[in-house]
Amino acid sequence: MVTVDDLPRLSGAVPNYTWALGVLVAVCSVLFVVAYLRHWAPRVAASIGVAVLVRVVVVWVAFGQTPRDVASYFRVAGELLLRGADPMTHMPQFRWNFLPFMPIIFGAELKTGINWEISGKIAPVIADLVLVVLLARLGGREHQGRNVALLYAVCPVAFLVTAVHGQVEPIALAFGVAGYLAARGGRPGVAGALLGLAIAAKTWPAVLLPGLLREIPWRRWWRALAGVAAVPLLFLLMVPFVLHDSLRAAIDTLTGYRSFVGRWGWAGIAHVWDVVDLGYAGPGVDTAQRVGTLLTAVAVLGVLALLWKRADGVALTGGLMLVFFAVTAGFGIQYLLWPVPFVLLLRRLSGIVYVTLAGVYSALFYMFYEAVPDVRDAMNVVLPAASLVVIVAGLAALPRRLHAPPGPGSGGPGQPRIPAQAGAPAAVRSHDSGSSATITSAVRNTGGGHFRGSVPATRAPRHPRPTSTTNPYLEIHQ
Repeated sequence: MVTVDDLPRLSGAVPNYTWALGVLVAVCSVLFVVAYLRHWAPRVAASIGVAVLVRVVVVWVAFGQTPRDVASYFRVAGELLLRGADPMTHMPQFRWNFLPFMPIIFGAELKTGINWEISGKIAPVIADLVLVVLLARLGGREHQGRNVALLYAVCPVAFLVTAVHGQVEPIALAFGVAGYLAARGGRPGVAGALLGLAIAAKTWPAVLLPGLLREIPWRRWWRALAGVAAVPLLFLLMVPFVLHDSLRAAIDTLTGYRSFVGRWGWAGIAHVWDVVDLGYAGPGVDTAQRVGTLLTAVAVLGVLALLWKRADGVALTGGLMLVFFAVTAGFGIQYLLWPVPFVLLLRRLSGIVYVTLAGVYSALFYMFYEAVPDVRDAMNVVLPAASLVVIVAGLAALPRRLHAPPGPGSGGPGQPRIPAQAGAPAAVRSHDSGSSATITSAVRNTGGGHFRGSVPATRAPRHPRPTSTTNPYLEIHQ
């Protein structure tokens, strides 16, 4: 196959891949910002078409430039699975530290017979297209949902992680976002099982659990939690019963994973000052990992305390992830995709700024750090410094406008929020007893006359089932 780097070089030092990817990122970044500012909302099918076109072109442009973890480690994981071995226990430390779910997918992609750099990206690209559809539905009102779908279709972070890198993140996010949609549809068991699949794909989606539970009445949490626990457990039991390997060794590998240190945030600055080494181990890395874990725990608890009673699951999850980036020591470039669907669903300008800057940061990594070895030392300084800008933008994008004090049907602890009817001229007062509500209409001038009145509402159920996928955070604070 002819690749972009087989064409005559535009520059002796910089590969054609870098130039081509830079043009695509610049064009899509402009489209991303303009689509938000002008509220473009084409049909979902059109957004899917745009997403397909962008990702297919990027897969071609990135051929030969796929990062080593996907180009090598993921392929080996799939080959081991096809031979009946467990990648967790048969690969070197930190190469594969997750359940066998994704190696099953890798094995299926290898079975296609297509070059791995293309076949290995089939599942991530399909998952990214599914996310376009899911976000359109979760976005609520038709125009808003279609706008969010288009934003994700042209979002540079999304197509870089998916089509350049071929990482697992879009697959995990597709299952996670589908779980939120199921939770809002009143199906906690299905929601839990979908989140369980996300966690089976990669461990980090466990951070989606608080937001998922926030969408479900607390009396039904057990159904969601059962699904969340059962699916990963089934894949874990594959190790002794299907792959005939050591369950203890698999658990040790799962629990012993750590992220790459020294390229992001405070740990990246510490590396620039030679306080922390770069990688999974080395001088200062263990200390940085422990400090990062402690800071993450404190930050997560703080966000939960602040937002639990005041924000819906989408806003809560966005807040958790954005704060995580501010305090974590370990970091992989693909992490930047985690909060994108949730930040886009909030449709705040500060969130658009964050996603745009995250796209620029990830583009620098894929275009230069991965593709131009001569500038790698310089990028080890530039990337940590640039990460501080992204972190500040992420903190600025934290949900600020919170819900009104909770009441029945308006989002008390463990209760789904029931959004008001769009355009209704009424204010709804919900009493703590949950036995009645009074809908008091606003005073309106109707052709020279005035209308004022109140209509008693029917008795509300104790735990009302959501009747819409509309994001109530948007309903109140749009």
